[in-house]
Amino acid sequence: MKLQKETIEVNSKAIKKVTYSYSSNRLRLTFNNSKEYNYHSVEPFVFEGMRSAKSIGKFINKHIIRSHKYSYVK
Repeated sequence: MKLQKETIEVNSKAIKKVTYSYSSNRLRLTFNNSKEYNYHSVEPFVFEGMRSAKSIGKFINKHIIRSHKYSYVK
């Protein structure tokens, strides 16, 4: 059975948790200031790479936020 959604707690100065929806390819970033951003069309391999990254914050900055590849809604 395939997971529909997965949430991971993040040990980061800025990010509190990350939730990924496999059915919609949506990545939700919840920041420590309670702001949430939903990134659309994020491929599952990007989430898997983020989850296994040494620094999730650096990974998110480089491959999600600064890549400008993914549209988002605040």
